[in-house]
Amino acid sequence: MQANKFFYKLSFICIIGFFLFGLTSCSDRIGYGVVNWSSLEPPLTAGDIVPVYVRSNISKVYIIGIEKQKLEVPLWQLSFFTSMKEAQAYVDKTNEYRYTYANAKIDGLPLRAKAENTAKQVYRLRQGQTVKILWKGAGEPVIARDKQLEGEWFEVMTNDGTTGWCFSYNLQIFDERESAVGQETHDDSANDPALQAVFTKNWYPESYRKMILKKQINIEEMATDWGFAPGEKKGVAKVEIKNDRFSFPYSKLTKTNTNTYLFEGSSLSMQIRDENTVVLQFIDNNGKPRTETFITLEKTPEEIITEEQERRAAILKNLYLAGPVFRSKNYGKLEFQDNNKFIWNGAKALSPAIIPKNSGYSGYIAVRFFIDSSVKSEYKGVLSFDFDGASEWVNFLYVLFGDSLKLEYIDSANIQDGVVVRRNLNPVILFFQSEGEKH
Repeated sequence: MQANKFFYKLSFICIIGFFLFGLTSCSDRIGYGVVNWSSLEPPLTAGDIVPVYVRSNISKVYIIGIEKQKLEVPLWQLSFFTSMKEAQAYVDKTNEYRYTYANAKIDGLPLRAKAENTAKQVYRLRQGQTVKILWKGAGEPVIARDKQLEGEWFEVMTNDGTTGWCFSYNLQIFDERESAVGQETHDDSANDPALQAVFTKNWYPESYRKMILKKQINIEEMATDWGFAPGEKKGVAKVEIKNDRFSFPYSKLTKTNTNTYLFEGSSLSMQIRDENTVVLQFIDNNGKPRTETFITLEKTPEEIITEEQERRAAILKNLYLAGPVFRSKNYGKLEFQDNNKFIWNGAKALSPAIIPKNSGYSGYIAVRFFIDSSVKSEYKGVLSFDFDGASEWVNFLYVLFGDSLKLEYIDSANIQDGVVVRRNLNPVILFFQSEGEKH
């Protein structure tokens, strides 16, 4: 009773604490941000000053205030200052080119660390990629074929926040309030059946298709929210894959050839390979080129995961029905329980070489891995034992034949991407006999 009272009291204190924290952290500004790059969603214009309430280095976003709303924006989209005076000084510095952007005329156009043609390259633009002009600088003349090229040195920013100096000879400069002069591409997405089909489908990482074809569904590598969303209505394309999330605000989609499209105002381009496959190219958060392929599925990830969970549950149920108690002369008594638990007594011969010291004798059992087709064996699958006192799983190949159970220990180094790719050089094999208990 006293414990319950303490729990409720502690819970109440925690709730009040979080409430007060929310009031202070959400109402107090930490500074001001100057918008580096205009966007439609959220509605921001380069040069605007906005209050900043939170900076998240994990999500790589600022939380800002616009018209009494709190919104998230990528870190790169703002230049942060602790005071309004500093923010206004930066606005004054960039005001001449507040609405000025440019498209790269050629592929591989370099951004440099200094306004010199021999300075270190910090970034390479792809043809058609848009940059934000920050300001003009005094730089060295650019000579090509013994002739000085016309142009100016500008410090520019890409849509991931990378900055560098670029000579304007191969830049198509335009005011965002007007259309880009001389734009050779066109936006005709409404009359493009292939593009419209992309908008109507759900796109998932290509690895999902590979798992389905191999009949090896790694649940830990399949999530329902990973994929590609072109963002037709909001003008923000999103890519979410394991450990990475990218957002690409864009003004329009431009078709450059029969099957490739540019998301204008971003580094993202898309190639429609076929009706069920698209290939994306973009610059990641580290300024490196990246390619990701996305596909469609006949079933949703939720359905695929559910089916795999049912398959694994059936394997464990079969083990339970075949035993549930198995005994070995050398490796003790192994009992499977109907709640995915196990009890393993008398396995001292396996500790600490296989079963870590002080692991205990009970825990959970699961089907987590697959056997690669190149691993020739009689085994039907992989059983993973999670001992209560251990920090790592212990894995065995297994096969049931008659009333016997055969296990073979597999070192974790021989498991790659959820698949057993090789057996141990000196295998440890365990034989058990069912005690034939009735259920």
